Amino acid sequence: MARHEDLRGQVAIVTGASSGVGWQSALRLAEAGVRLCVTARRQSALEQLRVEVLQRGGECLVSDGDVTVAEDVERVVRECVEHYGRVDLLVNAAAVQSYGYFDQLPWEHITRVFDVSCFGYFRFARAVLPHFRKQGHGHLLNVQSMLASGAAPLLSAYAAAKHATLGWAQALEMELAGTGIHVSNVLVPSVSTPMFDHAPTMLGWRPVPVPPTYDVDLVARAVVRLAKRPGRTSVPAFLQGRLMLWLNGLAPSVGKAVLSRFGVRMQTTDMPLDRPEGNLFTPVVEGVGPRGSVPPTPAWVRFTATLGLAALTGGVVGGAVLGARGLMRAAR
Repeated sequence: MARHEDLRGQVAIVTGASSGVGWQSALRLAEAGVRLCVTARRQSALEQLRVEVLQRGGECLVSDGDVTVAEDVERVVRECVEHYGRVDLLVNAAAVQSYGYFDQLPWEHITRVFDVSCFGYFRFARAVLPHFRKQGHGHLLNVQSMLASGAAPLLSAYAAAKHATLGWAQALEMELAGTGIHVSNVLVPSVSTPMFDHAPTMLGWRPVPVPPTYDVDLVARAVVRLAKRPGRTSVPAFLQGRLMLWLNGLAPSVGKAVLSRFGVRMQTTDMPLDRPEGNLFTPVVEGVGPRGSVPPTPAWVRFTATLGLAALTGGVVGGAVLGARGLMRAAR
């Protein structure tokens, strides 16, 4: 059984902390008594986060950097250790995505998505592991995605990167068994982060997350729970989480059929948008903080969709179709 960690006084590096899950996880960890080193490309956003952490009585070191640049990664870890004397927890949360059909995505978008959302995790893990080994303890906590166990149209590169990252984390857990170093993962559903306001699109329309969308704090609280009880994989959402995993195991063709038919419509609006680059290669000014422009889906809509999926499990295929249609109408 996983031990229960006292987080007070521990030191954590949080990547991707200028917005979304990284930002909110940093705040929740600070409230639990964790001393922070926050990193992302946007120093001004990190300084805003630092102010919020200090207002809540926490400690926060800002060290800006790009997870795709090995020198930046090594410098961030070095500055953290020099400032606090150690590092106990790494929260890998930096990620980017690009919307488009696979054969229409620029090749540099595909490689960049992998470089940030997969190899960025690898770089930070390699930088902190020597410190963990020297201490005889440490915790790698990876913010993953439900797409690590599935897929969605228009997000082929991101889904593939997350499959790779989850496989890497599972292999790493085996390699580190008995060392005192733990590996944890949280499988994130669609959450109300600025990620969708940053992402480039090849479609000419404003992208939105696959509904239902949950509040970003759902994931941040799961991060804190995993930090306290390391060595597990957490699925914090029910509808776009535990239920979907169960359905995929029971009837894998169901989710594929629904997303094949409705997945593109679920992720696009009728609002024209020319954003071919987004924040892939350079940071953007917009979208600082935990939440973006897409609000969480109301609980009653999630309940309705759950009933549709439940009907499907009983053999009523039309229930899933009706549930998907209702979810798209209400979520928009």
